[in-house]
Amino acid sequence: MKKNLLIFLKKPVPIFIIKAVAYFIILLIILYIYGYDGVGSVKFIYNDF
Repeated sequence: MKKNLLIFLKKPVPIFIIKAVAYFIILLIILYIYGYDGVGSVKFIYNDF
């Protein structure tokens, strides 16, 4: 069972799917953090120049 799983995970399609899901989760986390009230409310330093 473990051997078959390792063989399956070495193929390019599962690797691509796993990476795509991981990048999507990271993107969602970044968007959540950016949308948080404490992050977006700070005034950008270069707006007054």
